[in-house]
Amino acid sequence: MSFDTVIQTRGLRKKFLMFSNPLERLKQLIGINKNYEEHVALDDINIEIRKGETVGIIGVNGSGKSTLLQLICGTLNPSEGEVTVNGRVAALLELGAGFNPEFTGIENVYLNSTLMGLSRQETDLIFDDIVEFADIGDFIHQPVKTYSSGMFARLAFSTAIHVKPEILIVDEILAVGDSRFQRKCLDKFREIRESGCTILFVSHDDYQVRNICDKVLYLKSGEQVFFGSANEGVTYYLQDLQEQDGKNNKVETADSISANKIVEVSNPLLLNSTNEEVNKIESGESITLQFDFECLDNELVNELCFVFNLYRKDNVYVCGTTTEMQEVKILKNYTSGRVKVTFPNLKLLAGIYNWRIAINDSDGIQILTEMLPVCEFSVSDNFKAVGIYDIEHEWLVEEL
Repeated sequence: MSFDTVIQTRGLRKKFLMFSNPLERLKQLIGINKNYEEHVALDDINIEIRKGETVGIIGVNGSGKSTLLQLICGTLNPSEGEVTVNGRVAALLELGAGFNPEFTGIENVYLNSTLMGLSRQETDLIFDDIVEFADIGDFIHQPVKTYSSGMFARLAFSTAIHVKPEILIVDEILAVGDSRFQRKCLDKFREIRESGCTILFVSHDDYQVRNICDKVLYLKSGEQVFFGSANEGVTYYLQDLQEQDGKNNKVETADSISANKIVEVSNPLLLNSTNEEVNKIESGESITLQFDFECLDNELVNELCFVFNLYRKDNVYVCGTTTEMQEVKILKNYTSGRVKVTFPNLKLLAGIYNWRIAINDSDGIQILTEMLPVCEFSVSDNFKAVGIYDIEHEWLVEEL
């Protein structure tokens, strides 16, 4: 463990015993019976976080994010492996968890500061800042059981962030109170970050994670999928989500589908600018979609309309068009041939995508043949935009 490492886990594993009823739990405690199931919440987590880094923890619900935070905070003990933490931790996991409802706001500020390792003298130095930030007026002298939920959250948040933590753990709790107070929270968060505090940040918002975090830990079903660059980690996460959605809406075949076998498509390929087959590209690259066709009915040779459709993996429709819609001037006397559609600057954003290729009649009414999904590919980007496509644009701001 290096000098500037503040959090390190090695082979970290956490399992929970699942009992069918309280009696079974009691039996297990006194050693009478062992009738339970084991749930592994985390398995073999190995990370090293250095001082001043902001690390995002991402994954769907149930992936083990909150369990990991509790292990780092020390509120849970690992089943196997070890976790080492060097520095004072302030955790915004469950605001006000240590507050006594019978105590006044002032008494709870001192109680929580003590729990976080501050002496009374140290708390005296930051007390006015806590009260000013919370902005609850004379209620600071009243028992917190008389507070509204918003006032309670404001005081708890203010207390947690003013203890000058060396490690701040945030579990999707930045936005508390009204919009004005949320702005104060975000400003304070940035101030803490710029001071060199190490931050662990859980969120389902991929834009927020990419914008705030230096690194990302991606958890899936309790296992460590990725730990490294925030941009790359979020890309893996989004692709997995799209992959899962794609399975839920799976198209069973990628064969050429033709009702009457009068025309067929085959050999679909996705090529880069040097004519190499690819399944991964960078946003903005030039690529070509290519496929072959054969018309088995010579009377239809002059009646063909070529089609492409682009979908994201989760079946979000991106774009589609035909040679008829584009009024493409092509010779129509080929009984067989090769179709190439080139995209010179395809500014798709991070995700997994696939194509549908088809041939229609000249009116675009009858689908003569189609093949889908074909040429699946992934896109990585440089986080200059979010969504599906980076639309070319220019900014202009003028004073009125």
